[in-house]
Amino acid sequence: MRYLRDELLKKHTSFRIGGPADYFCVPEDIEQIKEALNFARENRLPVAIMGLGTNLLALDNGFRGLVIKLGGGLSWMKAKSRVVHVGSGVSLPKLLLFLARRGLGGMEFLAGIPGTVGGAAVMNAGAWGKEISRFVDRITVLDFKGKERTLKKRQLKFSYRKSVLQKGKWILLEVVLRLRKSKRKAIKSKLQEFLKRRRESQPLGIPNAGCIFKNPKGKFAGRIIEEAGCKGMRMGDAQVSSKHANFIVNLGEAKARDVVKLIARVQKAVKIKLEPELKVMVKSST
Repeated sequence: MRYLRDELLKKHTSFRIGGPADYFCVPEDIEQIKEALNFARENRLPVAIMGLGTNLLALDNGFRGLVIKLGGGLSWMKAKSRVVHVGSGVSLPKLLLFLARRGLGGMEFLAGIPGTVGGAAVMNAGAWGKEISRFVDRITVLDFKGKERTLKKRQLKFSYRKSVLQKGKWILLEVVLRLRKSKRKAIKSKLQEFLKRRRESQPLGIPNAGCIFKNPKGKFAGRIIEEAGCKGMRMGDAQVSSKHANFIVNLGEAKARDVVKLIARVQKAVKIKLEPELKVMVKSST
């Protein structure tokens, strides 16, 4: 497996922000993930795990260690009746198409979210009042010593945009979903409806990392930020979207420090505590 030196992380994040990683690799299977972890241990390197980088802020000085990007090597999808085994590197759009073709419904609300299944499970991703945790049956993880184990849903402690997986003790390998049978035509209609709603309300054509803040209970972060007059607020090339105030967009050459400062300005401007949903790249447990 190749270990790239000084690979720019901006090439691997939807924000198009991030400096060089000392080492960077894209394992092709689970054995190569274990190999990468051994490489990190032998060289005493901190490790960071990433998927498609869609909800991630990589820092301007990059990462002093090894970044392991999960993707093609964890891209299997297997369906048996209503139970689906999905590699954590599968993108949500590919999964939703796979499910629609097999008449398996329930997760259409995730249409338009560009991340991986693994990232969605870690974050308990959701939209329009629904969350992926409703459909998760169990998962398979790998610890940083290379040992695999299965965790049942109750062990994951899902809550709004949270799971035990965010503690960074494991690398997520597979998600097992339990869905419901539905008519393919109805599923496709719902997918199109949710995609339309997302296109109409979100800045999909400009580099961004999705929603920046979690919604406070019973409220919408975007509405709170807009009412505070923050739409269009700018720091360098980082700007609060004029289309959806809970998005920060990269107008061209935004730096991570611009995003961090802009987040702080927004938090200061609103009259309620806003907790970031955006994840900053830091080392995982090793």
